[in-house]
Order: sequence, then C-alpha cells, then structure tokens
Amino acid sequence: MTHVITAAAENVRSEDAEQLIKELSAELAALYEASDGTAGFHPSDVEVPRSAFVIARLDGHPVGCGALRPLDDSSVEVKRVYTRAGYRRLGVAQAIMAEIERLAAEFGYTSIKLQTGPKQPEAAALYERVGYYRIPRFKGEWELVLAFQKDLAHAPEISVGN
Repeated sequence: MTHVITAAAENVRSEDAEQLIKELSAELAALYEASDGTAGFHPSDVEVPRSAFVIARLDGHPVGCGALRPLDDSSVEVKRVYTRAGYRRLGVAQAIMAEIERLAAEFGYTSIKLQTGPKQPEAAALYERVGYYRIPRFKGEWELVLAFQKDLAHAPEISVGN
C-alpha cells in the first residue's frame, strides 16, 4: 500500500502541533538527561513574519513537524524537526525539510541554518544527505552542538518597465 506524506505550514497552537512539540521535547529531555527538551523553542518564535511551523501528515495523520524562525534578514533557523518513532525512515523528515526550504526561499531567505546534538547522528546524516554542510556553532554556549547550513539559490530579480 502506498502512503501519502504531505508537509505544510499549520498553526503552531493547534492540538496536533502542541502534541508533536511535547513529544519531541520529552524525547530530547530523556536523550540528553535534561529537565527541559525545548532547546530554546517557543511557539511565539514562529508567529512572526517570515516564519512557519510545518506539520507532516501520513494519510492525513500528524507524524512529524519542523519550524522555521528568522535569524536575520537573510538567514533563517530550522528548529523542532521531529518524526514520531513509528514513522521514521519513511521520508517524513525529508518532506518536512523540503517544505521548510520551499518556504524559506518563498520568504526571501538566502541561507538556512540549524543545530542538532551529538546524540542525534541520524538527524546529522539527514541534514548532510539533503545538502547541508557543517559550520561553527552560531547560537548558544554548548560546545558539543553540531551546526549546519544550506545556501538557497534564488532566481535573479526581473525588472519590469524602464
């Protein structure tokens, strides 16, 4: 049976979004033996212009998420990329990243940055597989963080008129 994975921007305050964020935060807190797995993310981060919260759905059911929040006029940060355990290795995260990149280009960003932790080698491998390259840490104080960037190609602006 063929399953359909979709990924689209949705309301970060929706029940599905809140549940996915809660699951990811709990998973990261357990993985890193921390009391807080939010990694500095707040829903309000994606309620500003040129930001988005993406939910991936498999046959209509929420199975993953990702967030896009501005760093500056030309750079955006990816946060909260997550796929529910039972749906990993099906292309969910790749669908999320593709939609995040599409939105970033639509919003006019020229680069996408993200950071992940050393206990998430699958995440690092995914980012490299879809074209991200390693950069120095750009946020926070944790030295073990793995930082990545992808540069977006933009079509040249077309001038109309004179």
